Amino acid sequence: MIFIPTCSRDTTTDIVAKEFDENDILRFNIDKPEDFAWDFHRDGFRIADKALRREITEKSLTSLYLRKPMYFDAIDIPKYGSTENWVREETTELFMDFFRECQHRGLVALVCCKSGGYGKLRQLLAAQKYFHVAPWHFFHGELPGESKSGRWVVKSMTQTPIGKGKVFFTREADPATLDLSYPWFVQERIDGEEEVTVVYVDGATYAASAPRDSFNGEDSRKSLMGKPAPWPRCALSPDEERAIKGFMDETGYRFGRFDFIRKGGELWFLELNPNGQWAWLDENNEHDLVSMVANAIKREDAAHRAHLLRH
Repeated sequence: MIFIPTCSRDTTTDIVAKEFDENDILRFNIDKPEDFAWDFHRDGFRIADKALRREITEKSLTSLYLRKPMYFDAIDIPKYGSTENWVREETTELFMDFFRECQHRGLVALVCCKSGGYGKLRQLLAAQKYFHVAPWHFFHGELPGESKSGRWVVKSMTQTPIGKGKVFFTREADPATLDLSYPWFVQERIDGEEEVTVVYVDGATYAASAPRDSFNGEDSRKSLMGKPAPWPRCALSPDEERAIKGFMDETGYRFGRFDFIRKGGELWFLELNPNGQWAWLDENNEHDLVSMVANAIKREDAAHRAHLLRH
């Protein structure tokens, strides 16, 4: 059985789950703990969906497909903490540690990295070998000299809320106006013609694009909230395909969604999301993107099952 830790508002899981027999998966929504019971102990574990009367144990687990175990409903945390935040952090750490254990045992499907994982800093350093990358700085305490001229955008390294109902979106800003008592991530603005996103699945790619002027500000996530506008498929050149594969081979990822800006016909790297939302690109599976991902998970799960039988 495939275990899918996510949340109740993950539409990608809603869509890809239709490609599986319901008895072959157990979906766990971390933001709905009242729907589940679990027990991890020295001899194994048991996770049960109380409404569906379905459970998964150490004996039935064959794969873990990590999606989005996160809380969309932000809470304001008082200065000295709160019980709700404690519950969330305890539950998150338990299931992320379970993910790490499954990774150690070779049971994670697609969403894993053989080289330990790449955050934004490591990605930007690696990407310079394969793509155009605009100048960037992570700084605190002193303003970098390079940032005193030109146009820059301010980004966030995490999706941590900054207040009730508030999320830090990418936006253009003058670095000289930033409060240096905070940590900042800035990158020189790229004035390109379109945004390009590429889903990479075990060596195969699915690319789509949208004009830059169709977005609300610098952050395309704003336009993806609610009902996103269609992103038509686009072609990649053989050199771009090789660059993407080279980056993935070096970083050790087998799956992920790239974000690029195309400027003057060439790709400028923004980031790789190793577990990004992707189903909105082909919601009705008209171009077989959903099947491409689901079939990759099924192939890997079959390999896990065969290995478990041999041992």
